[in-house]
Amino acid sequence: MMVFRLTYAYVAIIVCVTTLIFIAHIHPGTSFYLPLLPSSYTTNYYTYTFPDPLEAENRHLTEEQCQERYPDLYLEADRAQEWYMAKGGISKKMVDGAEEEGNARLVILNNQLISHLVQQLFVKAYIGGINTRTQAAIAAVYGTVLTATEPLPDVDFVIQTSDAGSGNHPHFALCRKGNQKDLWLMPDFGFFSWPEPGVGSYSEVRTKTLNYELDMGLEVNDKLEVTESDWFNKTQQLFWRGSPMVEVRNVAMQDLLRASENQPWSDVQALDWGKVGQDEAERLKNNGDLKSPAEHCKYAFLAHVEGWAYSGRLKYLQQCRSVIVAHPLEYIQHYHHLLNGRDGDPNQNYVEVPLPLEKNLPKVMKDLLNEKNEEKLQRIADNNWKSMRQGWISPAAK
Repeated sequence: MMVFRLTYAYVAIIVCVTTLIFIAHIHPGTSFYLPLLPSSYTTNYYTYTFPDPLEAENRHLTEEQCQERYPDLYLEADRAQEWYMAKGGISKKMVDGAEEEGNARLVILNNQLISHLVQQLFVKAYIGGINTRTQAAIAAVYGTVLTATEPLPDVDFVIQTSDAGSGNHPHFALCRKGNQKDLWLMPDFGFFSWPEPGVGSYSEVRTKTLNYELDMGLEVNDKLEVTESDWFNKTQQLFWRGSPMVEVRNVAMQDLLRASENQPWSDVQALDWGKVGQDEAERLKNNGDLKSPAEHCKYAFLAHVEGWAYSGRLKYLQQCRSVIVAHPLEYIQHYHHLLNGRDGDPNQNYVEVPLPLEKNLPKVMKDLLNEKNEEKLQRIADNNWKSMRQGWISPAAK
């Protein structure tokens, strides 16, 4: 019944978003006044107080409750706000310029979402975009409006849904590099749904990964705090699958493949997505053990590497009570400042391996698999579970 309810909810939101898009094509422009920037923001970071896991699925928190429960979350929003405040704020002209390089322009007015787009630009951007990304991003914003318990401020904004954020205008983008100060960051489209690779909705991934962990022997209390570990039931290897179509553009992916070749601790392989998508026979021939997000939880170690830009899989890996192993990330997402790879830190929630991986990864994996580090590894896995899955990337935190 839960699957059906999630499906119906997903379809309903998609229908609503499609209706908004249709209205945008026939509705004239709306006149309104918008402030240059919201008036309040927080600067309190790194309290390292884990969010209350009971709130993980609560989409109806007030602004005060959000500030209280997730005080560490807002660094990127505050950074962008301070950047634009120092420049005198955001003007309508700047938003108009952003629209020329965006995938959708949205207005929240009187606590309602209005799709406020130039018809031709939207049609070109939406149809020419990547799969259903823009639609999913709009649906996520619409979900925020629907679940808000307080009036939202009027705001006129532009979103980008390409892999890498770009431009010198105030876009809401999926990621940015450190020198891209003009970009605001938003949760990526996958926090709503990513149907094309078969991932499905974010809520569905969370449910399936939890059930997979429980089936492996994980025991949790009513707050989903771990009471019995399933660590020793996991395959003690590093797992990763990725596309050569991306790897030729990214040093880290090629580096990972070289570093893990013929290693006993490795289940790292390249995939040909074209063949995988043909039929079952080709899928089985081409690394037939292609894993769903939930099946990743079988492995004690999950590799994360960037692709063309950021990689959207990290949030899915963090749904497992496993240890994430990654290189230093070049692209920043809205919550990356909460990743803690400092070795030995009691709040460490993933393992960061310096580049080049071919040189450093074998030594790191040998050390991680040493029996003396079992307690450390379980602490890292627990921190990932508490701080990420049940905390900063939970539905409530979105």
